[in-house]
Amino acid sequence: MAAGALKRLWSRSRGDVEDTAAAKPGSWARLGVWVRALLRDYSEACGDAAAAARARPVRAAVYVGLLGGAAACCALAPSEAAFEEALLDASGTLLLLAPATRNRDSETYVQQLLWLRGRGRLRHVNLGFCSLVYEAPYDAQASLYQARCRYLQPRWAEFPERILDVGFVGRWWMLEARMRDCDINDDEFLHLPAHLRVVWPHQLRSEANERLFDEKYQPVVLTDDQVDQALWEEQILQKEKKDKLTLSQADSLVQSEDRR
Repeated sequence: MAAGALKRLWSRSRGDVEDTAAAKPGSWARLGVWVRALLRDYSEACGDAAAAARARPVRAAVYVGLLGGAAACCALAPSEAAFEEALLDASGTLLLLAPATRNRDSETYVQQLLWLRGRGRLRHVNLGFCSLVYEAPYDAQASLYQARCRYLQPRWAEFPERILDVGFVGRWWMLEARMRDCDINDDEFLHLPAHLRVVWPHQLRSEANERLFDEKYQPVVLTDDQVDQALWEEQILQKEKKDKLTLSQADSLVQSEDRR
């Protein structure tokens, strides 16, 4: 009897296990259910977003523009190689200029960047929307205690003072601003009055300048009085020259007689 009871119990438990295994779905089936649910959720979210965009098109356009602008800024954030190329181009531009015509601010800024670059103290960081180039106190491979100790590192409050350039939308703005008038040496105009040292854009395209530019190609018309004045001045000059020539001849004769 005991053997028969054990056999019936074993067969019953085995049947329950087989029924449970048959009822439980496989891993691929569960994955398919999860993918279908995920796609259904995304389709519903896209449908709701499209409905909201149709309801408020202006807000939707602003959101799309902001997202597109953010994506463009992230894609156009300049790299470290781009800064190296821009720096070498700026240095080459200054080398083509004579030392007397170089802008002092441009030359000082580029020389500072080249000096830091030669000592490995330039750092580049990509912030997603823009890039920064800043000054580090030591080379990245320096093994000095001051360079490795985290308690001796510069403070975050001093970080804005160490920023050298900002890269945004594929351009290095501070370097371009310093190189804008790289061929104009302000020291050459220090002897001029204060109001002549600076020429504003509206003065370059003023009506007075255009009129003077056109007038220089016109013939000069003199009045009778001006002609008479010019002739009189010419006669005075000729008389002065004759008098000087006569005096010089007389002096030479006197000197020759003295020698005799």
